[in-house]
This record gives sequence, C-alpha cells and structure tokens, in this order.
Amino acid sequence: MESAQFRPAGLHSVISKIDIAHMRSLAEKSYDFGPGISVACGANGSGKTTLLEAVYLLSQGFSFRAHELKELVTWKQDEAIVRGTFDNEGIISNRGVRIHLRGCEARENGESLRSVAQFFGKCPAVIMQPSDIELLRGAPETRRRWLDEILCFRSPTNATTLRRYKRVLQQRNQWLKQNKSDCGSAVGGDDVFHILTQQLSEIGARLWTLRLALSAELSPIITEYYRKLSGGVDEITCNYKSSILSELDDAAAADATPSEAALQETYLRKLQSLEAVEKINGLTMAGPHKDDLALKISGYEMRSVGSQGQCRSAAVAMRFAAVDVASRYLSKPTLLLDDIFAELDTNRRDAVASLIRDKGCQVIIATPQVEDLPFTADAVIRL
Repeated sequence: MESAQFRPAGLHSVISKIDIAHMRSLAEKSYDFGPGISVACGANGSGKTTLLEAVYLLSQGFSFRAHELKELVTWKQDEAIVRGTFDNEGIISNRGVRIHLRGCEARENGESLRSVAQFFGKCPAVIMQPSDIELLRGAPETRRRWLDEILCFRSPTNATTLRRYKRVLQQRNQWLKQNKSDCGSAVGGDDVFHILTQQLSEIGARLWTLRLALSAELSPIITEYYRKLSGGVDEITCNYKSSILSELDDAAAADATPSEAALQETYLRKLQSLEAVEKINGLTMAGPHKDDLALKISGYEMRSVGSQGQCRSAAVAMRFAAVDVASRYLSKPTLLLDDIFAELDTNRRDAVASLIRDKGCQVIIATPQVEDLPFTADAVIRL
C-alpha cells in the first residue's frame, strides 16, 4: 500500500499578489489578496473567473477550463504573462508564467522550470464552480480526472505513476492501431505487444492500489459533507468502480484491500483474454482508464436518479473532500469559488458558508454582487 507523507497540521499557503497581462479579458493589472475572504465582483465578462483561473494556474500548474494554455492569451495579443507571490508559512515564493502561441515558459524564484506543471504540490488550490455538477452528471472521465488530481495531493510520486500509465497505454494503443491498419504487421510484432501488456499490467496494478487507498480515505469524508449539506435528509455512498475488481479470484476478492500482486495477476489475465478483440478494434479495452467513481443514493447512481440539488450538494462535498486531502498532505489550500451560491438554495448556501468558515483557508470568490454572499468579505476587488 502507499506510504503517504503527512505534513504537520495547520500549515497554510496563501497568494498575496498577482500580476496579469493580456490573459483572456484582463489587460494589465495587479491584484492584492489577504489571508481571509477576498471577493472579486463585476459584471459578466469583466474577468472574474479569469482572475480565479490565473491563481489556479500558478497554484496547480494547469487551467481548470482551458485544454491548452495558449487559449488564455487575449485575442490578437502575442502572449499572456501571469506572476504571483505566495506565502507558505513564511516561505515566500515568486512564480511566473509566460504563455505564447508556441508554448509556455515557467519560472519560480528566478529559476526556469521544465514545465508549469512543476508548480503543483506546494501551494495548492481547490476550485468550486457551477459546472462541478458534471462531477455527478458527466462521463466517468470527469470523475477519474478529479480523483487523479487529488491522488497527486497525497504524494508527488503518484503523478509519476499516472504519467507512466498514460505513456505505456499510449504506446500499446499505437501498436494496436498500427497492427490493425497494417493487417497484423506492427513494428516489433507480438514480442513488443506482450512486453507492453506486461508493463501495463504492472503499472495498472500500482495505479489501482493507489486509487483504492484514496477512495477508502475519501468515501467517509464525502458522505459526511453530503450529510451536512443536505441537513441529514438523505445519505450517499461513494465507491471505486472497476470491472477488474469483480474478476479477482476468490481469495483476493474476499480481501477488502486486494494486494498489488493480485491486481496485476488479474489484470494480466484480463488483457490476455481480450487480446484477439483488442487487435480487431485497435484499442486497449480494459484498465484504470475505464474505471469510475460511483456515488449512489438509495442504492442508485446519482448521475441517473439524483436531483439537481442532490447532485450539486454531492459535487460541493467532493470539493470539500479535496480541501481536506490537500490540508492533510500538503497545506491548507486557497479555496476559489466561482459564483457557486446562485446555484444553491438557502439551506445549502448557509451550510456551505459555515463549512468555508470552519476550514480557515484563504478564500477568493467571484460573484456579480457582493451583497448576495452569505458572509462578510474581508476585501473587495472590483473589476
């Protein structure tokens, strides 16, 4: 099982200042934040969400809404520049990103980084937004992406495991695709294919072990937050869902936490049974990339039977669970709220506000009207 590294409780990272130039609708301006609750308010299209996106980019190393960072560059501009100052318990960090149409350059404290992704893991951030309902309503890929992001909060080595799995899966799919198009004449022949299958079974089993451990940690947290948000009216369950788990042999299946060796053996056997079909389809048809996180209410999956309010409560519960994991293994994250209160009824608004106060995190909120918030802001930024 994973040996997670804990940090002392109470560590707190905050962003104190950010400079933005030519990022989406924001031209050139600086913004200051305090350690409490800062509110960015303004009309639609004024750049409120873009401000949150800039903070998230410098914290997490990627955007929560852009597939490619070049999408952040203002129309008809050559580049976007984002700089920020972070304070992690007295340790000051200055980060900067220069995004242009050919790529991206990242620096921290004057040192060039290989990738903006290297920002991840030091000064975490968690975003809450109306589109989070897709965590419940959307495809399994949405929930896997959420799960894997939190997996990286637990340990930086988990990111390496994810990259390795993705790389081997891509290589195996390329071999299958070439084998299909060239009528069984892929480079390296079956010897290469069997090596890739063995490698995929090994790294896949490792990824399953990590995800199962994380799911066991997250499940009671999500359930408890949902209970608070729903006022105890109903309860949900949260379990990792994988076809491979149902195919474990009797001894492994009886164990609540199957061993990595048992997972690998079962996965390898599954891949071998699918070999003929995969060669016909040109695609790897089983593995962690096909799994899901099943959130159920009254025994039924919420994506099918959950009401709008129930799904929004579950999504908020998932985001608060991410806050808890980041706080446990890294430091208290900056909590970014993108106009989420308009989507909640009065009881849920009050419950979310209470949980936010209890967390003691730095909070940055984007909203059209400050007056609509269920608590008082420490600072207001007008866009």
